[in-house]
Amino acid sequence: MNQQQQEEWQEEQQRKNEWLKEKMEVRRKQQIHFIMTQTNYDEIEATEKLEECKNDVMKVVGEYLGIAPKKDENANKTKNQKVFSVIRDIMDSGSRNFIMQQERAKKIEEVKKAREKKNQQNEQNKQNEKIESSKDDNDNTTVKIMKEKID
Repeated sequence: MNQQQQEEWQEEQQRKNEWLKEKMEVRRKQQIHFIMTQTNYDEIEATEKLEECKNDVMKVVGEYLGIAPKKDENANKTKNQKVFSVIRDIMDSGSRNFIMQQERAKKIEEVKKAREKKNQQNEQNKQNEKIESSKDDNDNTTVKIMKEKID
């Protein structure tokens, strides 16, 4: 590379850096403005909070509103551990569902048996009432016949 090309390249890099700095400054102003609209912070306080939260706007607003950030339990796990965690969760939920279905079926069966037993008792009571009423009728007719004979 000759001297002239090198100078042109440096100028181009310098323009790119200036353009990038301008973009970053515009973006930072937008972030500060957003924080100011979502909170009661002034520009200085919003800038300080943004720096404290490592330029995370959502974290600044979340802290202002009292929202605790969620902790990712899977953050420190390998891909393999995450995959097996998901598989384990699916198997556990399937097992719980199966057990719940078995318990429901058992309760339904118990209710059916209780109803059948109650129906059988009702039928037995009706039959007993019929037998007793027929005995009463027989006793009444016997009494009538005896009265007639006595008369």
